[in-house]
Amino acid sequence: MTETPVFDDDIMITMRGVADSVGLPYTVNPVELVDREAVIELREGPAGPIGPDGEPAQPWDWQGDISDEAALRALDLTTADARKAWRVVAENAVYYWTGLEFIAFGTAFGKRGQRGAPSRMTGVGVAGPTGSAAAAQVLGEAPEQRLEITFPRGETGDPGDPGASGRIQDADDVLIDADRMLGQNFVLSWDDALQKFTPIPSPRLVGPWAIGQGQFNGGSNLDDDHRVLAAITIPAQPMAWQPMVEGIVGVVSKPTDQSTACHIEVRIGDPKEGELVGLGVGSPATNFGAAMVTPAFEHPVSPDQPLGVVPANRTVTLYVIVRRAYGTGRYTVSPYGAQIIVYARPV
Repeated sequence: MTETPVFDDDIMITMRGVADSVGLPYTVNPVELVDREAVIELREGPAGPIGPDGEPAQPWDWQGDISDEAALRALDLTTADARKAWRVVAENAVYYWTGLEFIAFGTAFGKRGQRGAPSRMTGVGVAGPTGSAAAAQVLGEAPEQRLEITFPRGETGDPGDPGASGRIQDADDVLIDADRMLGQNFVLSWDDALQKFTPIPSPRLVGPWAIGQGQFNGGSNLDDDHRVLAAITIPAQPMAWQPMVEGIVGVVSKPTDQSTACHIEVRIGDPKEGELVGLGVGSPATNFGAAMVTPAFEHPVSPDQPLGVVPANRTVTLYVIVRRAYGTGRYTVSPYGAQIIVYARPV
């Protein structure tokens, strides 16, 4: 049997899927021949599974609006401008530059999007000026929006009953925080820079601390140029301070040598090199046997140049010494009735 071909050249076969809205199987699959193209209609099968995710798209470099396509092409773009995109206002379309050509998206604007997340609306009331009109406005972006309603403020009413007493530290003109904390014996002081009251250590004298006759090392017929008689330790204070020293110590020259005089000194931290903060001037007279100790400094003192200042939070020891002021004779220190009293004066 000899087969006679219909065409002596190849033909193109196009298969076109047809939706099955009824659900019945096709019994006939129509074939249509047009010139060298055969169109075959086949029933669409069921939807297959979702395929794997593709590669991430290249990010767009959004350039904003441009008037029309002519203005866009006048930019003379190169491959260095790839991934730039514009909104062409004349067409209301997006033009994307691949680096070689433009791709136009004519339906990029105006299409209804997916339903957004529900907005969680919150509300707040604001008092407006007396006599003003009520108003309302929605602030923020969905889903975090806020409805703000302005209510006109009413007329000032009668004074109410006095409230309960509040704490001073809660007042508007008082500042107490982690950097300015209250402490024992602190007071409030006005701060010009902050324009508020802030806590500071009390400016009054703190103390006293004292040592008596039982804590002095006396002696007779002494020949030391320098001798420690007693020491007193002052605990750390929350502020910087200066010692205010007063007291009395008995010291006399040897009866046969009235050319010698000894002074009583009080020094900070070291009996020889420490700063002088107290002084009792002795006499060469053998019948005058007491040195009255009062505050004293070795150099001029002013608020800008203080001496003998103990830093805050530092424990310090003060030493009471006898020093031969002049002469070479012997002397006697009597602990009877001796006493040194120390006050801390905040600076």
